[in-house]
Amino acid sequence: MKKTRLPLLLGTALIIAPIPALAQDEGDAPETTRMALDRMVISAGTEKVAIDTPQAVSTLDQEDIDQVQATTIGDLLEGMPGVNVQGGVGQLGQGFNIRGMGTAIGDSDNRILLTVDGVTKFYEQYRMGALFTEPELYKRVEVLRGPASSTLYGAGALAGVVNFTTKDASDFLSEGDPLAVRLKAATETNAEARTLSGIVAVQPTEGVELLGSYNYRRTDDYKSGNGDTVAASATESDSWLVKGRVSIGGNRNHAVWASYQDWISDAPQVYDQVSATTGSALMRRRVHDKTAVIGYLNDFNGSKLLNVEAQAAYSLSKVHQTETAFLGPLAYSEFSYESWQAKVQNTSEFDMGGDWTTFLILGGQWSEQKRRNPRVATNGTVTPGAGTHPEGDMTRYGLYGQLEIIWSDKLTIMPGVRIDWTDLKPGATVVGGTVLTDRVKHDGVSPKLAALYNVTPWFGLFGSVARTVRMPNIDEVFTRAATPAPLGRPSNPDLRPEKSDNIEAGFTLSFDGLLDKNDRFRAKTTLFRNDVKDLIMQTTAASGVPYFQNIGRSRFKGLEVEAEYGFGGFFARGNASFIDGKDRLTGNYLNTIPANDYRLTLGYADADTGLSGGWTGEFAERQDKVATGPFSSAGSGIATPGYTVHNLFFAFKPQSGPAKGFEFRIAVDNVFDKQYRRHLSALAAEGQSFRFTVANTF
Repeated sequence: MKKTRLPLLLGTALIIAPIPALAQDEGDAPETTRMALDRMVISAGTEKVAIDTPQAVSTLDQEDIDQVQATTIGDLLEGMPGVNVQGGVGQLGQGFNIRGMGTAIGDSDNRILLTVDGVTKFYEQYRMGALFTEPELYKRVEVLRGPASSTLYGAGALAGVVNFTTKDASDFLSEGDPLAVRLKAATETNAEARTLSGIVAVQPTEGVELLGSYNYRRTDDYKSGNGDTVAASATESDSWLVKGRVSIGGNRNHAVWASYQDWISDAPQVYDQVSATTGSALMRRRVHDKTAVIGYLNDFNGSKLLNVEAQAAYSLSKVHQTETAFLGPLAYSEFSYESWQAKVQNTSEFDMGGDWTTFLILGGQWSEQKRRNPRVATNGTVTPGAGTHPEGDMTRYGLYGQLEIIWSDKLTIMPGVRIDWTDLKPGATVVGGTVLTDRVKHDGVSPKLAALYNVTPWFGLFGSVARTVRMPNIDEVFTRAATPAPLGRPSNPDLRPEKSDNIEAGFTLSFDGLLDKNDRFRAKTTLFRNDVKDLIMQTTAASGVPYFQNIGRSRFKGLEVEAEYGFGGFFARGNASFIDGKDRLTGNYLNTIPANDYRLTLGYADADTGLSGGWTGEFAERQDKVATGPFSSAGSGIATPGYTVHNLFFAFKPQSGPAKGFEFRIAVDNVFDKQYRRHLSALAAEGQSFRFTVANTF
C-alpha cells in the first residue's frame, strides 16, 4: 500500500465510522462511551484529563489492560502512538522505544524511565530485556512521551516516562464489603498458553485495606504466520503482589501504604534473548525481580499549602546464569542491579484572584544503585564482572520544581526545572591486571516551559520547549578491554552527558454533539522535534578506541495523531505515528526508528447487557531508512516490508442474574495468519491465535 494512501484511509475511516450509529433515534438514551482522551492523568503534575495536558500522554486503564489479554508488557504498550517494543518478543528479551529512542543491539541505556508504583526500574545485560514483570499486576499504565516529562521523574527521560500502577484492594471491595475474591483463568491457542490469577482483597476494619495477588503464566514458543516456531518466545513466570494501606484518622488522604511484588522465571533459554538468532546457545537463567516500597501521604486536612507525598523503595533485578560451558569453565554467573531510592514531594495551591489558580510542585529524589556481576569458575575462582560488563555504583540526587498556572478553563502554563547530580564509582572489575579507581561525576540542569490555550470550547493549541540532560551510566563510562593488543580498548571517563533540546506543538479538538446531540469527538495531534547533542553510542571495534563515544548531533522528529468518536455504545478510535531520525553529522539514518504505523479500532459496547466487541486494524509502512553496519541485524539495521494485521475482540460481563460478576473475553489476533515482523522486533510476530479469558469477582 502506498504511503500516501494510508493517512487518507485513516482519516476516511474516522469520518465514515460514525455513520452506522446515526440510524438510531435521536431520542434514544445515550450509553456511556469510554473516551481515552477524557481520562484523568495522574502522573503529569496535578490531575487533569489527557486532552488538557500540554504534552503527549497516553493511558491504559483496567478495562484496556483486560481487553488486550497481554502475555508481556510489550503487548500492552504496542498500541500507543510513538511507542514500540524493541529486541525480542518474550518477557526476557524486550526493550522499549518511544519516538525512535530506545534500546538497540549497538546501544546502551534506553533513555526511557520505567517506574512501578513510583520506583524507577533499570536493568542492563548484554542481549537481555529491560524490564521483568507481569501485566496482571497492574491496573493503570501511563506513558508520557517526550523529554518534558523528565522534570518530575529524573534526568535521562530523553524519550519519555512509562509509569505502572499496581492494583489496590479498593479496586475490588464494594461499599461495606470486608472481603472480595477475584479468580481468573486464560488460555491461548497458538502458544498453548496457560494463565491463572487469584486476588484476595480484605478490609478488616474501617480505613485498613489489604490485597494479595498471585499469577501463574506458562506459554510455549509461538508460531509465526508461515507456521515456523519462533525461538525464545516462550514464557514461564510466577509473580506475587502484596499491598496494604492504612488511612489515619479515617482520612484517605492521610495514609501510609506499602507494596511488595516478586517476579520469578526459571527455565532454559537461548543466550541471546534480544535477537534469538538461529543457533544461539542454550543456557539456564533464573530471573528474579523484586520491588518494595513504603509510602506516606498527608493533605493536612485539605490544606492548600501542604500536600505531601513521600516514599522509600528497594529494587532488585537479578539473573542467575548456569549451564554456560560455551562461555568457558564457568559454574555460574550473576548479573544484578540493586537500588535504594527515596522521594519526597509537596504540592501547594495558591488562589491568585479572579479565575487564576497556581499549583507549585517541589520535590527531591535520591537513589543508590549497585551493579554486580560475580562470575564463578568451576574451580571456585570468583571474577568481579568483565571489562564489557563492569561492576560499579551510581548515586543520583535530584531537585525539581514545577508551576502550573491555570486561568479558568482557557489557559494552562507549566514552567519547570530540574537539577541532577550523578556520582559513578568503579567496581572491582580487573582488566589487563588493573582496577579503575577514579570516580566520575556529572551534573545537569533540565528546564522546560509548556502551555495549552483553549481558543474556543472545542479547539485548543499547546506546545512546549524543554532541555533534558542524561548523564552517562556505569556501562558507558567503565566498559573496557585489554585486547586487541597492544592498546586494547580503554574506558571513557571523558564521556559528556547527552543534551536533548525538544520542541513540541499541537492542537486538540473536542466536540460534544458533532453529528448528534449525544455524540462525542476528541482528537489530539502533536508535532515534535528532538535535537540530541553528544548522543552516546557504541562504536565500531578498533584498538585504542573506547567502546562508547559521543557522536555529536542527532535529530528525531515526527507527528502523532490520536482521535476517537463515540455515540451511544458505538466507538471508533485511531492513532498514527510518523517518526524520522538521523545522525546530523554523517547524514546516516538511526537504527532505532520504527516504521510509520496506524491503528484503527471500531467497536460497540452495550451497557445494559454487558456485551461488547470490535475490530482493530494495525497498518505499517515499509521501513527501509536504515544504516547498515557491524551491529545491523533484524530489529536494528535491516529493512522490513509493510503489513496489515486484523484483530477481533469480544467481551461479556453479565449485569444481572446468576452470572453477574463473571467476565468472559474472546480475542482473535492476526485473523488472516499474516507473516510479518514489526520493524524494531528481532523476531517474527505471532500468527493467528485465539485467546480466551474467564474471570469472576465475588
